[in-house]
Amino acid sequence: MNSIILIIPYFGKWPVWFDAYLCSVAANPTIQWLCPTDCEIPLKHPENITFLPISISALNTHVNTVVDANVPLNPRKFCDLKPAYGDIFKEHIAAYDFWGICDMDIVWGDIRKFMTPELLSDYDIICSRPEAISGHFNLFRNRENLNTFYKSIPNYKKLFEVPKFMWFDEVIFTDHLKNLIGKNKNPFRVFWDTEIIKKGIESEKQQEYYLNRWLFQKDKIYDLYAPTKKEHMYLHFINWKRTMRFSEIKWQDNPQQFYISYTGMHYKPHSAFEILLNRFKNLYNGYYKILFRKRLVKKLKKLIN
Repeated sequence: MNSIILIIPYFGKWPVWFDAYLCSVAANPTIQWLCPTDCEIPLKHPENITFLPISISALNTHVNTVVDANVPLNPRKFCDLKPAYGDIFKEHIAAYDFWGICDMDIVWGDIRKFMTPELLSDYDIICSRPEAISGHFNLFRNRENLNTFYKSIPNYKKLFEVPKFMWFDEVIFTDHLKNLIGKNKNPFRVFWDTEIIKKGIESEKQQEYYLNRWLFQKDKIYDLYAPTKKEHMYLHFINWKRTMRFSEIKWQDNPQQFYISYTGMHYKPHSAFEILLNRFKNLYNGYYKILFRKRLVKKLKKLIN
């Protein structure tokens, strides 16, 4: 079995759903997580997550030495550095066949069901998005030429040294790979097959404000709104981070299942009446309605200016 370690630096304060995250980590005992952090490390946690206590300034010094650039490190800037994690944390990943990048706004399902032995044998880069590197889950074979591949991107130092997020992980790295593939110069076997990914590897990252749609059950994550109960490798609730206000889940309780709604994570489902009210709310103040209004305002400002 190919060994896998996922790297997830996290600084500041643990999110409200952190225990639910740990539950889903524990449900994947053959996957390892490495979490460099300045947060308070829980006294008890799953055996397959290793916390690396470090300040962001100390890590910044180490990063600068490895990537040979003056990176203004902050929580958002970590995303630009993701393709360099294999280089930055090489001492911690030496024993693993694959290292990966991921996010904290996730509940994991059965990773091994989707990251099959065939995929791990046949490919060097395995993506969870069609035709693109994914910042919320992507695997890389642990080889020196791939771990330092980010350095082959023109102006990578300048991109790292810009204080704002430059989309180095998903856009620039993807474009660089596609450019090499187009010239038949890509040295790596890349998996980003659209059809296979849509069967469950790809998570929904732009969810409406749903109640009771997602269910974590034992070691799996299900979309209950699908025509038939559909299993996913993980749920990435990127636009629920601002709306998720509570979580009833405690890792030490070893919960066998819980629901994930845009307001929080809970054991009992919302009532049919609450779901009906929420559907009416989404007609005028749902995620996509808010997004539409924001885009409309931007267009109007451009016309005015």
